[in-house]
Order: sequence, then C-alpha cells, then structure tokens
Amino acid sequence: MKYILIIAIAVATALGAPATVLDSLSIDARLGYALGGTIPTHMGNEIRGINGFYPGLNFTVAAEASYPINQRWSIHSGLRLELGSMDVDSRVKNYDIEVVRGDESLNGIFNGNVRIKTTQRRLTLPIQASYDLSDHVSLRSGVFMGWLMNRKFWGWAYDGYLREGSPVGPKIEMGTEPGDRGDFDFDANMRHMQWGVDVGADWQFHRRWGVFAELTYGLSGLFKSDFHSVQTLRPMYGTVGILYRIK
Repeated sequence: MKYILIIAIAVATALGAPATVLDSLSIDARLGYALGGTIPTHMGNEIRGINGFYPGLNFTVAAEASYPINQRWSIHSGLRLELGSMDVDSRVKNYDIEVVRGDESLNGIFNGNVRIKTTQRRLTLPIQASYDLSDHVSLRSGVFMGWLMNRKFWGWAYDGYLREGSPVGPKIEMGTEPGDRGDFDFDANMRHMQWGVDVGADWQFHRRWGVFAELTYGLSGLFKSDFHSVQTLRPMYGTVGILYRIK
C-alpha cells in the first residue's frame, strides 16, 4: 500500500502543478509488443538445451510524459500496463527442484525435461532521464517500479528421473503424462513488487506519430527471497511499438 500511496501523491502533485509546468509537458500514448521472458541469473550447467520457446501475447499500453530541464535533457515518466507471458521447454541435468506427483511432494535433483509457464499483469512506473539527439530522436535511461496485479508460475518435470534429497538419493522415474510427471505451482511464492532498470529510444517521424524501443531488466528476482525451489529468475523484455503525441 505504501507504493500505491507514493504514486497517488505524485499524481496529485502533478495535477496541482502550476500551469507553466503543465504547458511544458509532452504527453504520449504508447502501444507496444514485448518479446522476452523470465531468465536465470546465469545459464549454468543445469540447463543443457532448449526444446522450445513459445512467446505469448505480451503487450504494453502506456501514457507517458516528458518535462524539459533544458534544451537537451528531460525527465520522463508515466504509467504502463504490461502483459507478460512465457512458455519454455528445457532439457536439464542436476536441476534442483520441488515437485508434486499424485499425493507425494518430492524434492531433489532432476535429470530430464522441465516445462515452465508464467503469466504476469504488471502496473509499472518508469522514472527516466531523456536526452534529445535531435528534434526527432531521443534516448532514455532510468529505473522502474512495478506492481504485479496478476501472477502465475507453473509447469512440470517430465521424461526423466529425480534423485530424492541429493544426487545419490533414491531414483524416482518421471513420465510424460499427468500423474506420472512431477508438477509444480509457485504462484504464491512470487513477489508482488518488481524493480529494475530500463533503456529506450524514441523516433518522432511525424508531428503526431512515432516509434519506440525499450529494454527492461528486473533487478529483483521473480520470487521472494526465502524461496529456493527453483533458481533465481529475473524478468527481461524487449519492447517495440508506436506512440501518438497527445500534447
């Protein structure tokens, strides 16, 4: 709630700003498509290959504004609604994981294939510094804070075997069908708040219309700090889209 309060105070302050400040603002509406996903902090030896990667319908809808400080520099911020999803099928070895098969909860080292699916709906507040290379092109860089309004992370381990407890523990075979494979659902272990860095560029090719590109990387892990059933994952997305200059 404190983050919502901070945003509300910022909006109220902006609405109560002097007319000269509001007159200086440039306001855009933006629509973009994002490609990416939640990636490991490092691609260790546990990930031996990617069987398939299936990006979802990852859209960004935003209202953003820039306030000039001088002829070249501006402060850029706004509010974004981001829809992100990912479906990746990996081949793994010595992969530490906790799964459920039937009524059993199993924790150990898995060798085989792991399918991971995630969907997120995030409300994001970017705070960036913008530099105008020309009258039509600008570069942006800064940080963001995001609140996950919807969060899901689930999947299954299949077509392999689990060594329960340790690499030399009892061997448990995992099949491919529900009931034979190991399922997991970690929705409740995901963070509500995310933060990170982003960089972007805008090209205003028309008085009203332009295009933009954005790259965001989460510095906060996808999961809470006390969660260790899978390795640390961070959201990373590249977005391209169109913008319309409202003011």
